Amino acid sequence: MAYNLKISLRAEVEALEATNYYDEISNDLGDRFLVELSIIYRKIETNPEYYSYISSNPIDNFRDIKMKSFPFVVIFEICGQDVMVTSVMNTSREPL
Repeated sequence: MAYNLKISLRAEVEALEATNYYDEISNDLGDRFLVELSIIYRKIETNPEYYSYISSNPIDNFRDIKMKSFPFVVIFEICGQDVMVTSVMNTSREPL
């Protein structure tokens, strides 16, 4: 069963910032980031239950999937038929 993928504004901004950063380093690195991110979006759209919860707290519904080639995780939650991507988080940065 396919889910409806929804991406929060925060996640869109984080992905755009990462793409711009990688574009400054190399011409094709930003494109490679977007390709890998698109693959992850397809994976969680088709089978989001496959990925583990971030916390063992039963109230916390968030799950994550790590990017293979970049220091990022995509954080999402399943809400009925929707999968909401809440963050494309850089794991190399200190959280605010």
